[in-house]
Amino acid sequence: MTFTVDIRGSLSPPITAFVYPFGSAYFDYQCSRYNLVDAEGGDDSEDEKEHLSESDIVIDVKYIKSLEAKDWKDQDHYRVLGIPNLRVKASTKDVKKAYKYMVLKCHPDKSQGNTKVDEEAFTCIQKAYEQLCVIDGKRAYDSVDPEFDDDVPNVTEHNKQNFYKVFGIIIENNAQWSMNKNVPTLGTEIDEIDYVNDFYNFWYDFKSWREYSYLDEEERDKADCKEERRYLDKLNKQERIRRKKEEMTRMRQLVDNCYACDPRIRAFNEDRKKRKIEAKLAKQEAYKQEQEALRLQKEEEERIRQEEEQKRIQLEKEKADAEKVERQKQNKLLKGERKKVRDCVKNNNYFCTKDDNIVKSMENLDLLLQALTIDDFRKLNAINKNVDQFTKLYNSFMTSHLEAQETKTKENLVKAKQSQDLHKDQSISSDKFSTQDIALLVKAVKIHPPGTVNRWNTIADYLNQHSTVCSSYVSKDIIQKVKNLQSREGDDLKSKTNEQAYNNFENSQKSRIGDGVNAVGGLSTKDTMNSTLIDDKKDKEKKKKLAWSAEEQKLLEEGLKKFPQSVGPQRWDNIAKLVATRSKKDCMRRYKDLVEQIKAKKAKQ
Repeated sequence: MTFTVDIRGSLSPPITAFVYPFGSAYFDYQCSRYNLVDAEGGDDSEDEKEHLSESDIVIDVKYIKSLEAKDWKDQDHYRVLGIPNLRVKASTKDVKKAYKYMVLKCHPDKSQGNTKVDEEAFTCIQKAYEQLCVIDGKRAYDSVDPEFDDDVPNVTEHNKQNFYKVFGIIIENNAQWSMNKNVPTLGTEIDEIDYVNDFYNFWYDFKSWREYSYLDEEERDKADCKEERRYLDKLNKQERIRRKKEEMTRMRQLVDNCYACDPRIRAFNEDRKKRKIEAKLAKQEAYKQEQEALRLQKEEEERIRQEEEQKRIQLEKEKADAEKVERQKQNKLLKGERKKVRDCVKNNNYFCTKDDNIVKSMENLDLLLQALTIDDFRKLNAINKNVDQFTKLYNSFMTSHLEAQETKTKENLVKAKQSQDLHKDQSISSDKFSTQDIALLVKAVKIHPPGTVNRWNTIADYLNQHSTVCSSYVSKDIIQKVKNLQSREGDDLKSKTNEQAYNNFENSQKSRIGDGVNAVGGLSTKDTMNSTLIDDKKDKEKKKKLAWSAEEQKLLEEGLKKFPQSVGPQRWDNIAKLVATRSKKDCMRRYKDLVEQIKAKKAKQ
């Protein structure tokens, strides 16, 4: 009696072997053929340790017989092979040893019951071995191990109080997915800040080897053509990428929750905050000490400065007193010497032969005595007994003094004449302007505001073009006349001009009215003039009202900022409401004037 069994090795395609009831020798042969034992020297390249003994293998007969070969992907491969406790820790040698043991114990030839059920169970054992004996297959199944808990603890008060108990096991279980073998553990509450930082740096940059090819829903081997296989590969790849992203999100959430619950982080943050506050207080204290030192230094400098200032004032006062005493002494000496000279000249009848010249000589003597120095007086007094020498020296001093006075008088006359000529030229230049020309000048100044290029030459050309009195104005005349108009004399001239304009207007009205009767309403000349005066007053009040105050200007600027052009047609209505004392047209006109002034200033620059 023979049975056909499908045995699939790790590196060979499925084969059909005839199994004879010869005992276990044939199965030893098959296991050695498919690398289940170390046949002919074994596999020397594998450095994995063997964790399993035959006593550790647990055969769950009830579970194995409940399986169906078609649902092999949904079975627990480790439980089928009898190593449910090892799972991801099981090495390739452990898998091979468990498979060999299960083949020997669960082969259908040894069954005494339902052969079909035993064949289904044996097929599931083969499928489990095929998946786990290859490194890639084992990794694919371990990545989706149904016994692994993917739950992430939440940030709760309970988890914060039992942090090491809750998160320690979770971190240890998830460490198996790391590509790096040196995975730091959660640690204890006595760890230093450097270790904690290294721990979170590693886990925030965690690189997992989990992959989800085992969960591929589309089986590419069932495809009919190459294009279909490519399409199925594309679908499977997309699904793997999606699951990988979910896994990375889960790991990030795990580390975030661990960080939020970690009491060491809270302690470090509090310590850092405390040290920061202490450093800030120390800095403030140092700043206060520095300011206090500066204050004391300034007070000391101010005290020294005041002392030096008082010394300087005292020295200046002493110097002034000494100079005053010396000056009084010199004045006293000068007064005595002057009296001697005066008496000597008086005794000689002021050196005059005629009485008519005495008064003149006395005046000259007084002026000379005020001009001479103490040395000159001493020279005169030294020879006052010798009348001839005294007279000669006195006359020389008097001649020099009179010549100096005459020279000074001539210089003053020249300066006075130059000043008169200048005022005469200015009067001639101002007389050149008639009343009409002044009105044209005022209009031209408004038309060409400050900032206009060649402003005064332009205004002079305007007056030469429109004036009927003079057509030879130059920029110098314009500037001088504008300065006069801006002075008080100019204000008087403006008032006279306004009065003259009003008189001209009154005369024109009289000529139009005729014999005192208005052609329209029969009003008298007196009533017409009164109405004209009222209108003139209204015009003046209107002109006064046109002047913008500083408060209105400020409200206008605020409105322009508050309501930009993007507001639309309602912009100027809103600005007029904000200004309140001005209409919409007034605000728009003021805005245009400001824009023109700014443009003129920019053009000037």
